[in-house]
Amino acid sequence: MSTIAYLGPENTNTHVAAQARFGRRGEYRHAPTVDEVFHLVERRQADCGVVPIENSLEGAVTHTLDRFIDFLDTPVKIQGEIEQPIQHYLILEPKTVLEQIRVVCSHPQALGQCREWLQKTLPRAFFVETRSTAEAVGHLRKPPTALEPYQERHELAAVGRQDSAKEHRLRAIRVPQDRDNKTRFLIIGLGEPPKGRRNKTSIVMALSDRPGALYDALTPFKRERINLTKIESRPSRRKAWEYFFFIDLEGHESEPRVRRALAALEDGPAEFVRVLGSYPVTAPRRAMAT
Repeated sequence: MSTIAYLGPENTNTHVAAQARFGRRGEYRHAPTVDEVFHLVERRQADCGVVPIENSLEGAVTHTLDRFIDFLDTPVKIQGEIEQPIQHYLILEPKTVLEQIRVVCSHPQALGQCREWLQKTLPRAFFVETRSTAEAVGHLRKPPTALEPYQERHELAAVGRQDSAKEHRLRAIRVPQDRDNKTRFLIIGLGEPPKGRRNKTSIVMALSDRPGALYDALTPFKRERINLTKIESRPSRRKAWEYFFFIDLEGHESEPRVRRALAALEDGPAEFVRVLGSYPVTAPRRAMAT
């Protein structure tokens, strides 16, 4: 039986994505932070881990990107990906009316994805960030001291999953969405994953500080007709205004055209290049009932 670490606690979107990918027969182990998920895999206390990487509405999950930067020598490689439809609910006590709500708790990604609707629907409420949507729903059962003076349950609400509301016998109001809301999760592990019919390669690189460096770095991919599906920059945290670039590209690192492009990148403008993983592309999942 495989052990799967995930950003928890239970009933978070990461937990649901992990179960959708690995089924209910695996042994699931939740971790409070992205960093701890990586640690469990690195210490071989978990066979693989599942962490969020980006959302279609709010963009990159920076904690995951920064973990790759902070530990560039980690043996962990990306093994695959999971694309999960997301549907948020405003969760509150059964007898609470919207006009009473003064505080809305949730994970910062969930709050960001629902911000426009929340500000329109609950203009008098302020937001409090939690480590997960499941933790936010738990606050409704026992409001934390950090939310003083709003200690009354009828003044609190959370953004989370509908099944979390059912578990605690709470009321759930569906948050409407104008666009598809999907989160992409990475499966991380040790070793190399098997090659699929369609593959994606993720890399991180650092460039020299000179005019045209990024243009020169992208030229080999254009020359080899390699499609880039994502490019994201993050501060290096070693020197002011120094950045790392994360790139997702179509193809496997073993393909000749990908090898040529990466070699040209290493021999040219890049000061540092690391392949984070070459892994099968997962077909988009249909929305799950919530």
